[in-house]
Amino acid sequence: MAAISVFTACWVSALLAFSAWVFVLLLGRNRMFRGTFVEQANIFCMQTLPGNVDRWLRAGISDAFVRRAETLWHTLFGRRNPVFQIFAIVLYLLGLTVFMMEAAPMIPNRYVGGWQWITIALTLAVNIGTYAVACWVDPGIVDATNVDQACSLFKPDGLLYFQDHVCRTCHLRKPARSKHCSACGRCVQMMDHHCMWLNNCIGLNNARWFLGFLVSFSTVCIYGSYIFATVLLELRHTRGLVYAMVRDENSGELVPLSFRASILYLLDENVLLAVLLVLLLILTPAIVIFSAYQLRIVSLGYTSNEETKWLNVADDIKDEVLFVVENDDGKTEYAVIEKEDQPADHRRKRLVIDLAQVDNQYHRGAWANLRFLMSPPATNRPKKTHTN
Repeated sequence: MAAISVFTACWVSALLAFSAWVFVLLLGRNRMFRGTFVEQANIFCMQTLPGNVDRWLRAGISDAFVRRAETLWHTLFGRRNPVFQIFAIVLYLLGLTVFMMEAAPMIPNRYVGGWQWITIALTLAVNIGTYAVACWVDPGIVDATNVDQACSLFKPDGLLYFQDHVCRTCHLRKPARSKHCSACGRCVQMMDHHCMWLNNCIGLNNARWFLGFLVSFSTVCIYGSYIFATVLLELRHTRGLVYAMVRDENSGELVPLSFRASILYLLDENVLLAVLLVLLLILTPAIVIFSAYQLRIVSLGYTSNEETKWLNVADDIKDEVLFVVENDDGKTEYAVIEKEDQPADHRRKRLVIDLAQVDNQYHRGAWANLRFLMSPPATNRPKKTHTN
């Protein structure tokens, strides 16, 4: 009775592998996992494996098939498309359906009251609503109609962003803190990253909705795990497993059914509940960690895109090539001076020896950063007017 059937084990193993893949895609390139197995797994999935497959295909298959495979890969990962967005929505709805079919009939129970349905409905409504808005809202696209306004929003700091830069693709002035998204083919203000699960960039105008989605989804996962636990405990009582006796295989005597064995029995009898449990066990830590990461970088006044830039600054400091230089007009600026060029550079300068010495001018303080994210200045493109 304590063993899980092969059928259930296959379902659980497949979902576990998929959930681990999603975890690696979500968090593999973030600094918190730098140098760990998670980053190595992300590199393997997104770079090493595709490269090896490409070589195998070119060695044994026609060029036409290789071109079609490359086109498919570029369509899935290289440009904006709804495939992963649809997949995420379908997976979410399937999980919700399993919950309504298998768990909802057990609420209320001896552990939770009927009022929990109010909390469940509100949590799901906020989660689904913030996701929909984050997908739909213009993230802060820069074009000819608003580029001047976008450039006035943040001043270049001379370290991460520079004056009068032009986007090589859009051929427009590049506002500070913006980035060109190759998947969408557009520059986005205060670009954080392109999210394939939302099929949209995360930028100035929708970052608050994305953050709201992450926090509410974390709440859904944690709260859902709690409700799921009460359902399993209630099933132990309704199935009579709390006081059940089983025959010990070694001694042949009747012994009380252990808690672990009773839970495994319930999961084996309810495969959909087992699948939902694995999904919760994998998604909950992944989403909570990613939410905490996003809240942390917001509090520190930078974006995921800028984190990479700050890592480059840290490397320059480590290499002893970043200086604070005083110009002829008395103003100071940051400058990277390679070691072979340093003897010939006679400007007054001070070597930066620690990242703490570098000022992030976009950092207003944790609460001020959050308030700015929640209520950003309007730099939207003007709406098109229809004339008769």
